[in-house]
Amino acid sequence: MKDTTISFLSTRGRGMNIDLKLIQDHLASAFPDTTFDYYMKSTATKVPAANQQLEKARLSFCTNAKNIICMDPSIPIKLSSATPEERRLLTLVPYDYLFNEYLKFIEDAELPHKKTFIRCTHIFPGSPFFRNLLKNFYEFENTVFLDDVCLPLAWDITSKESKETIRSKFEYLYPDAKGKKILTILTVNQTVPEEMQDLFSDLDIKELLDKIRNDWFIITNNINLLDRINRLSFSYTECFGYMKGVFGFDNLLYFSDMMITNSSKHACTFASANKPIYYLNYGKKHFGRYMKQFYPDLYLETAGELTTINYKKRELSDVEAKFCQEFAFASEINPLREIKDIFI
Repeated sequence: MKDTTISFLSTRGRGMNIDLKLIQDHLASAFPDTTFDYYMKSTATKVPAANQQLEKARLSFCTNAKNIICMDPSIPIKLSSATPEERRLLTLVPYDYLFNEYLKFIEDAELPHKKTFIRCTHIFPGSPFFRNLLKNFYEFENTVFLDDVCLPLAWDITSKESKETIRSKFEYLYPDAKGKKILTILTVNQTVPEEMQDLFSDLDIKELLDKIRNDWFIITNNINLLDRINRLSFSYTECFGYMKGVFGFDNLLYFSDMMITNSSKHACTFASANKPIYYLNYGKKHFGRYMKQFYPDLYLETAGELTTINYKKRELSDVEAKFCQEFAFASEINPLREIKDIFI
């Protein structure tokens, strides 16, 4: 490396996500003499004057950084074009805002192409869907797209060693899960108590558990679902677990056999596992609008529809397989090695 400092950049309030942490660990091992720098200040506050100062600080930081890695629109457009020695890598984590951009473009083909990522020198789109989104609707200047390579977390959840290690930790916490398939019900942005309570109001939880309890173990982060199950007899606790704080949400991707969520990040990352994914309508999500329009068979309008899913089938349906293919490149290529090569 010509410059021994690599800067991690996140200015949208997301901090160092697990993709960036996996990259950092790999680069630290590959380049022992490398130092890491971090800029994690959000530039989107409720104070316009403060935002202007934060934008200036972000631009100053990026101007002086020769090697930048980010996972969202954190590299400013006002930054000068990169020199041949500079590296600005975007690992495009599938956050909800990207589906808003996609839906706007397909609703109005005359919209001008966006320059959001124009200063990036290298991009990992992570899937055919996001590769096409970027190439069709965004402007770039001599940017290298690393096609056919999934993102670090999407690759790592397919690693046999990682899967076994994290599954073992999970079964230590939830011994009743041993020998069972794992059904993950993960809801994000739980901000409105009334919506949380209403989410499972039409779900016959006893019917669902009676249907799957011999083969499946349910894990969730939703406290209202926990409350409903706790009203059942004690025997039902052997097929259910609640997690929050003690076991990171991203870890669930390593061993889940089916995921039901309103999170685009977790759903699209889980696609590399080639297992069933369903969207549960909760919160005002652009990803939900997308799923309802393009994958209606995988869209659950209410939690009551959980009882309509076929939990006994062994193979992916055509539409389930299509989703996985669209939102994940094959995992044969190690993205961490590809990233290391960029910075050599």
